[in-house]
Amino acid sequence: MESVERTRESILAGARASLPVSVAYSGIGFAAGLVGAEAGMSTAEVGLLSLLVFAGSSQFAFADLYGGAVVTTVSAIFLINLRMLLYATALTSRLRPHSLGARFWMGAQLTDASFALASTLIGSRLERASWFIALQGATYLSWIAGNLAGAGLGTWAGEVDGFGLEFALGALFAGLLVLQINGPRREKQRRVGVAVAAALFLVALTEARPDPLNLIYVSVAAATLGLAAERLEARRRREGGGSAA
Repeated sequence: MESVERTRESILAGARASLPVSVAYSGIGFAAGLVGAEAGMSTAEVGLLSLLVFAGSSQFAFADLYGGAVVTTVSAIFLINLRMLLYATALTSRLRPHSLGARFWMGAQLTDASFALASTLIGSRLERASWFIALQGATYLSWIAGNLAGAGLGTWAGEVDGFGLEFALGALFAGLLVLQINGPRREKQRRVGVAVAAALFLVALTEARPDPLNLIYVSVAAATLGLAAERLEARRRREGGGSAA
């Protein structure tokens, strides 16, 4: 009975932790649904896409490429989501104690937001998988609901810009950045350093070679740099027996 009660409390805590992201995902999903409808997709197709592709940037890219070559579309979405491999690698040690089924779900539902929340809130280990699964499940449902609502209204909504939702994705990532740089001083310095380096690299790369894929290249590079810095810091703490100040 105690285990059932703890699981229930963990699920409720995960759902509560998801609320800020769920609200943001609903708005972004609404915009994605509108974009999908404007691209010629039906409400059912948008709903199926949101069910299978739980990734905002990828779904916007899919709408832009809708009707084009399949190879181009699949390749673009693969590159956009390649950073998830690095996210999953960074969480491996925290999720290792849990069952294969739980780890499969948590990996399949991983997003930028859930990774940021997990990195910030679960510490060195995720004690209860139900917390993370509930967090991811709530944001997943809000994403699907937002997409369906946007697609359903897309037949008469007109241009997405008219709804003022174009800020939503950028605002979400800005909020995640603020959430990520909270913490111990050394960890905060490391994360701010990675963010500043990524921004400068993106500006320089865009000036030298304008390309829509520059943001993807920089995202993968920044995620790799952040993971490497985190691993080096963890090794330093193990060898020195110290902690981040």
